[in-house]
Amino acid sequence: SSLRHSPLHEAHVARGAKMADFGGWDMPIEFPGGGVKAEHNATREAVGLFDVSHMGKVRVSGPGAAAFVNSCFTNDLTRIEPGKAQYTMCCNESGGVVDDLIQYLRSEDDVFLVPNAANATQVARLLTEAAAQRAPEVTVSDEHTQHGIVAVQGPKADEVMTALGLPVDHPDFMSFLDAQWKGHEVVVCRSGYTGEKGYELVCPWDATAELW
Repeated sequence: SSLRHSPLHEAHVARGAKMADFGGWDMPIEFPGGGVKAEHNATREAVGLFDVSHMGKVRVSGPGAAAFVNSCFTNDLTRIEPGKAQYTMCCNESGGVVDDLIQYLRSEDDVFLVPNAANATQVARLLTEAAAQRAPEVTVSDEHTQHGIVAVQGPKADEVMTALGLPVDHPDFMSFLDAQWKGHEVVVCRSGYTGEKGYELVCPWDATAELW
């Protein structure tokens, strides 16, 4: 198969998941014994776990990285502070939308971007081209396969996080903080779209299966 595999691919196949092409990645869309309604209800009433490792991960770093990113996308990073996230859009020169994405402001010199899977490479390419022209001191790194992302969503998300020893003390939506789990760096984000309180755990690619 030419489809890319998440770090949890073997775990999904072992569970008998129904797999499908999602943005060029072979991802689970349904697990046996559950189904869409059961999974929906679990997330609404208890907790749901989602593999979203297919999402893009792009880091923009170096002197003035945040100002550079701010000149490339539609939203205004100056409206948030480090430790916060913001929904934004990447447009082409004619104003058409290339992708919508979330930008995580770490510092004025470090921004972490999560574009959609199918568009991640294009977003990274456009930023790289723009940096070469306007901000050569800024580095754009496509880190798509350096991190996995596990989403923990639902009313019992805090219980799961607490059992893992991960922090739940940053209640603000669209915020994030750095944590440690079994010696691994884990970024705990709160920017999901299930309608329930939840977290996205950005962890090293090779640690994702154990975390899951």
